[in-house]
Amino acid sequence: MRAEQLEAPSTTESSFSPPRYPDCNDPFWPRIELCVLRERLQLDGKVSEARLAVAVRCAAIEAAEEFANWRSALRGHGFRRLEDVCGHASGRALSICYRSFVEAAVRRDLLGGPQGREGCSHG
Repeated sequence: MRAEQLEAPSTTESSFSPPRYPDCNDPFWPRIELCVLRERLQLDGKVSEARLAVAVRCAAIEAAEEFANWRSALRGHGFRRLEDVCGHASGRALSICYRSFVEAAVRRDLLGGPQGREGCSHG
């Protein structure tokens, strides 16, 4: 999986609505676009936009706690954002791990497990 997979493609259409990102507790970590994540997880209308945003925000907080040592080490080397390191193999790998962690945590929260299940009770 590439890190760009959770970011929306750019478009120049006049009917284009700006991407929605949940509030982030730390600008070091990459933002997760809600509509892209909704598509990747194959969420239907049963999961509201607000519920998805809350799940992503909680997952981002959990991921930030999990990867705190990496953040501290990179900040100690002068990197202000993870994307500043994405030119290096380790930076790309960390970005992929972070995004995968967030996606898995959201899937677990909204769908009840790694594979999900029909009849989700949230949303």
